[in-house]
Amino acid sequence: MKSVKHLVFISILLIGSFKVFSQDELTLYNIKSLPENRFQNPGKMPESRINISLPVISSTFVGLSNSGFAFSDLVAKRPQDDSLILTTANMLGKLSANNLLSTSFSTEILGVGFRVKQNYYSFDARIKTNVDLSYTKDMMQFLLQGNSAFVGQQKNLGLTLNSTLYTEYGLGFTHITKDCKLSYGGRFKILSGIANINTKQANIAVATDSINYAISATPNVLVNSSLIDTGSISNNAIGSNVFGPNKGFGIDLGAEYKLTDKITLSASVVDLGFINWKSNVNNYQSDPLHPNFTFSGFDVTKFFNGTTVQPYLDTLSDSLKNTFYPIKTNNSYKTSLSTKIFAGATYKLTSGLDAGILLYGRFVNSKFYSGIALSLNEELGKWLNASVSFSRVNSTSNLGFGLSANLRPLQIYVVSDNIFALSHIDQTHGTNLHFGINISIGRVKNSEKVTAKK
Repeated sequence: MKSVKHLVFISILLIGSFKVFSQDELTLYNIKSLPENRFQNPGKMPESRINISLPVISSTFVGLSNSGFAFSDLVAKRPQDDSLILTTANMLGKLSANNLLSTSFSTEILGVGFRVKQNYYSFDARIKTNVDLSYTKDMMQFLLQGNSAFVGQQKNLGLTLNSTLYTEYGLGFTHITKDCKLSYGGRFKILSGIANINTKQANIAVATDSINYAISATPNVLVNSSLIDTGSISNNAIGSNVFGPNKGFGIDLGAEYKLTDKITLSASVVDLGFINWKSNVNNYQSDPLHPNFTFSGFDVTKFFNGTTVQPYLDTLSDSLKNTFYPIKTNNSYKTSLSTKIFAGATYKLTSGLDAGILLYGRFVNSKFYSGIALSLNEELGKWLNASVSFSRVNSTSNLGFGLSANLRPLQIYVVSDNIFALSHIDQTHGTNLHFGINISIGRVKNSEKVTAKK
């Protein structure tokens, strides 16, 4: 039991030490020259007539996040000799009741889009992976301090994980009105699940008696998994995983409206969808016939008076096994995508310079996380676009930056929501990086982008 506690704690520490949040590209949203912002709002009309994305080099994204503690909250230097010490009490003080640790990665396999008059059509294929781990402060406190902090109380030690690897095939359509005031569109997505681990339920109610300090635990656990068929990989049949039976569907919807010559409004809903998992499925559920485990401690006198303790240890072992050893089944299950919502506005300050505000929300493990970003977005002629953003997500502040060099037909870009993350990795709570090289042909003329004269 103790080794399991240490394993869980070390795993969270290793991932959480990166300490990053804001992985959903708030800076990219208002960079007009990049066709990648359609992944956040398919209602935005790209500036180029033809856009081609090549495998890996055109669009690669990585995001890391942890809303709880930073590495510097847990590890500090001792003044006497600069050696590192753990400051667990300080770290626990930084946690909220519920915390989220996330990682995300995606890369484009192939993408192509082209404009015909007022319409833009696109197709793209991407490999994506998301890991969302929700954990409670009580669970971390139990792992670090044991049950001493819970005497006379009952606490729910919650842990929710949804880790998904899948392929996404998207068909997109965007239309802009002739007066260029309104554009709207959507992407219909076919999803092919490769692997998933999902905790449908993962709570252990732990109570500590205030008189004899006995521990009582009641697990309520249901873990689903659909893992890669290693046998098919060894037989060079990787396609059976990428194009396997774990099918799903998704949709993105968005719109952009030019309210006045200076004010533009936009909104979108992204990743509405699900995946059905049917391949290599295993389910692990706590046994409802043995719902409780009680541990009252050891009678140490039995170790010294010659009395055998083996029957006592056997009973304890059976009780642990009956309570925590799960029932295994092979039932298919469904997981939802992590739906995101964007709503923004830009104000034209001067020719080529906009100020923007963006509201953002994301549903993760049945909880809603929100944030806000302010940005300045500059178009330096036809060749360079730059954006600077200040975002506030999950009580952390970040300074972001984006740059796009439009060297027709090549377009080279890099965007991040936290440019200081690498220099202060021990203190940061969130960052991401999106970079690539696109082939963009045929910039839309200015006369096609301005509002038609009345």
